[in-house]
Amino acid sequence: MTIAEAEQPVPADQENEPRPVERIRWPTLFLYGLPSLPLAALTLPVYIYVPTLYASILPPAQLGMIGLVLMLARIVDAVSDPIIGAASDATKSRFGRRKPWLFVATPLTMIAFYAIMTPAADTHIGYLALWSVALTLCWTLALLPYNSWGAELSDDYHERTRISAVREGVTVAGTLLAVGLPAALAAFGIAALGDQLHWLAVGVCILLPPAVALALWHVPDKAHRAVQSWTFRSAGAHIRRNGPFWRFIASHFINATANGFPATLFLLFVTYRLEMPEAQGGLLFLYFLAGLAGIPFWTWLSRRISKHRAWGYAMLLACASFVWTPFAVGPGDIAVFVVISLVSGFAVGADLALPASIQADVVDADRAKSGARNTGIYFAAWGIATKAALGISVGVAFLALGAVGFDANTPPVDAANSETALMMLGLLYAFVPVILKLAAIAIMWRFPLDEKLQRDLTSSAAGRAE
Repeated sequence: MTIAEAEQPVPADQENEPRPVERIRWPTLFLYGLPSLPLAALTLPVYIYVPTLYASILPPAQLGMIGLVLMLARIVDAVSDPIIGAASDATKSRFGRRKPWLFVATPLTMIAFYAIMTPAADTHIGYLALWSVALTLCWTLALLPYNSWGAELSDDYHERTRISAVREGVTVAGTLLAVGLPAALAAFGIAALGDQLHWLAVGVCILLPPAVALALWHVPDKAHRAVQSWTFRSAGAHIRRNGPFWRFIASHFINATANGFPATLFLLFVTYRLEMPEAQGGLLFLYFLAGLAGIPFWTWLSRRISKHRAWGYAMLLACASFVWTPFAVGPGDIAVFVVISLVSGFAVGADLALPASIQADVVDADRAKSGARNTGIYFAAWGIATKAALGISVGVAFLALGAVGFDANTPPVDAANSETALMMLGLLYAFVPVILKLAAIAIMWRFPLDEKLQRDLTSSAAGRAE
């Protein structure tokens, strides 16, 4: 389905009255979202802590190599997304299509996460490369089927937002624990970042198995029915004709790249521009707490003005708060930075709740055309875009800092970094993301798939065999 086709009105004889929505009970929603609590440590905390951890261990001359390795690891891993997505779509078991994948991924994820978070003092760049690839592969094995599972729990436009909001709300709660743990450990005398991340890895390994077990046991996998025969070629043909999907994925890729810069550079910015490394944990906690508070608001707004418009307004709010950061924040400007963190954190609540719900909707455009529920393939494409975006952001950021001679091993009191290096840090942290987000807003602002069209697509697909 092209954008032009999606924008055409549905003939009157094809319109359907809204069917009663079967709302998912809150205990089921909570248990579905529960694995997100420990899995949250695999996402933003990894992008925040891992580059800084290895930059403090490896020689300063390898700063650019760290960014290059992390970028290439995510790009290499992106090849696995369509394979795993297609395999999970084609899985047939009495437990469902998605559950077996999450079951297998859980122990592998624990091993990879513990390894990358606990490098030896004499570690080398090859160790980072090996476990970066391993962790991102495990991330795909776990999160791609898990997100696809959530997208298939309901066909309703707003109920999908409720599902993704609960899952991402639990994710933010897990992120708050992950970013708050180092600060809590520092209060008890465990100040070294390496020691703090060791205990974070232990915590994930303790919490992940029971959280996954409860979800697998109590939450239904509604895509348990026999799936149709298909090929990569036929699936690819339908994806190529899905105009709303390409519009969404372009905007998501650009916005994810924008979010990757501050996620990667946050610790360095607070240490070398704000010159308050002791405030890192508290600032991160406030940022994600504001994000958690923002999820109900953006969910509410999406019911009033559509998901894509609510997402656009959230990105505009993030731009308005962030654009001043490179010029307004200097040594000791903690009050200004707190305000920026709270406003931009509130805006990121929309990034957490709405894109995943929109992604579930664009699958309906394919389903109405093909009769297939290829959710895994579509979430694989989303995963490729996300990984490529985060890989590009960390690669470009560290290569650019390395090019201007930025030194991440020198305390800021020594003033070893030049004004040029510090300005480059500020521009990469905040100004580049603003430019990218404005481009994402422009692409998504007139997105054609709203509640009415999604309902019509779902009704059109309802009579097809799956």
